Amino acid sequence: MKRRTALLALWAVLMLPFLLLLAQPGDDPDAAVAASGNWAMAWLALAVVMTPLAQLWRPLGRLLWLRRAVGLAAFAGSALHLWLYVEAMRGFAEPGGEWALMADEAFTPGIVTGWLALALLLLPALASNDAAMRLLRRAWKPVQRLALPAAALALAHMAVVHDGFSLALALAATVGGLQLVRFFPSKRKA
Repeated sequence: MKRRTALLALWAVLMLPFLLLLAQPGDDPDAAVAASGNWAMAWLALAVVMTPLAQLWRPLGRLLWLRRAVGLAAFAGSALHLWLYVEAMRGFAEPGGEWALMADEAFTPGIVTGWLALALLLLPALASNDAAMRLLRRAWKPVQRLALPAAALALAHMAVVHDGFSLALALAATVGGLQLVRFFPSKRKA
């Protein structure tokens, strides 16, 4: 199987939870918003810990090329999370008034962290194709590293907005702990 086909297949599998959310709309739009955010956060956390995990367990290094699909699934899930948020706001507002409701809470700490996380994820998502990587050359890597602060902001968003403090704290400890592996190079035997 070619890499491009494998990436597309993995991305499709990672998008299944989101498709199930859309296929089975519930009575509680807030639950769908929270669930989509949790799935997006799970994929984002997985994307940012793949490298440290590969440092700890060498065989995983051969699969690092799959990060692209995982990161793009995290971005697509985040975009769906935003769309579900807009739809939920429509349910609370007069027709056309959802934008005013969203503007009222846009700069609260919980919401602004979500907006910033999504904005930071946009750049790596746009640069996650072969043409952009060739164009950016060495500058591609710093763009991809924007996923780390995006993950931190998304975790803050999750903790404040979705009452997921315990889950966000557990994810932050896991992601943060694994990021420390980057600072301790593994010792290879020659």
